[in-house]
Amino acid sequence: MTNGKIKHVFPGGNTPQGFFSYYDYIIPTDATRIFIIKGGPGVGKSTFMKKIGDEMLKRNYDVEFHHCSSDNNSLDGITIPALQIAFIDGTAPHIVDPKNPGCVDEILHLGDFWNESKMVKNKPQIMACTQEIGRSFRRAYHVLRAAKAIYDDWEVANGEALNYAIANKKATEIITDIFAGIDTTGAGKIRKLFASAITPDGPVNHLESIIDTMTRQYIISGAPGTGKATLLQKIVDTAIIKGLNVEAYYCPLDPLKVEHILIPSCNIAITTSSPPHTYGKPATMFIDMNDCLNPNILANYSEIIVYDKTTFWALFNKAVSYLNNAKNLHDELETYFVPNMDFDAIQNLWEKTLRRVLLYAESKNNS
Repeated sequence: MTNGKIKHVFPGGNTPQGFFSYYDYIIPTDATRIFIIKGGPGVGKSTFMKKIGDEMLKRNYDVEFHHCSSDNNSLDGITIPALQIAFIDGTAPHIVDPKNPGCVDEILHLGDFWNESKMVKNKPQIMACTQEIGRSFRRAYHVLRAAKAIYDDWEVANGEALNYAIANKKATEIITDIFAGIDTTGAGKIRKLFASAITPDGPVNHLESIIDTMTRQYIISGAPGTGKATLLQKIVDTAIIKGLNVEAYYCPLDPLKVEHILIPSCNIAITTSSPPHTYGKPATMFIDMNDCLNPNILANYSEIIVYDKTTFWALFNKAVSYLNNAKNLHDELETYFVPNMDFDAIQNLWEKTLRRVLLYAESKNNS
């Protein structure tokens, strides 16, 4: 049997604004079932979800793996789009609680399977470790805010050299090419996620698993301040006006700024390709927004741009070091939970839950 396809995304991210969540977009509001998994570090939430996802892939269901920005090898959720079923980590910092308890949402509490008496003995260590993790995240977010301020100045310097007439012409050309022959009515919907994240390992992206699903691929490159995000927002707005549903993937340095777009019904992907996330595969159309920069004006700001670029990356890497420290502390925190868990009982719950998911699949197939 052919396995299903995998899409890797991030539902939330470490940003200059702190932890920023697009968790409300993990699954549509008319979901079949949402399992919200609760429990402390190391109780097996990520493993529980990954095993469900792997089993459904074997049964030829496409699965989305929603990764954790604070540990990109761990999961914050999975979705099985064909069944409209999701599993979501409901613990901090992305606290999720049932919105429609019973009929749609339910809690699977893996904390029911820990030995409380043994856990209490580790209370001082757990509390101290948790507090230090919080401090590391706060430091990371403070430094990311400083990095963002420098990045903004970098954008302004390039923006002074931007020829808006050329930029607008390029935008018109690509929008015309993308939407040629598309004539629909009504308003489309937007789904918001992240394709990349600022993680303890530095910048990480899953562009290939997202972009490669579409046959028409548009790649937009350019330095900061060359109008890439403005162009992508125009594409999003046009698609929605034309009644097309859009998946918009946002920038972790500015979580309100679009970086990548999918228009699934048209098999179209539009992605920005510039450090730290580059996409070097052949494209339907390649647009270099650096062509819109006046080299003579740009030369006047060269010293500022070099300073901003160097300082930005120094601050960015310092923020990553704080995230890495938080990850190491989190790993230590897990050692206080893992020995005190009844993993056999969790396995039994997992098997029971998988059977329920398969019953939902059987019911859908028979309907």
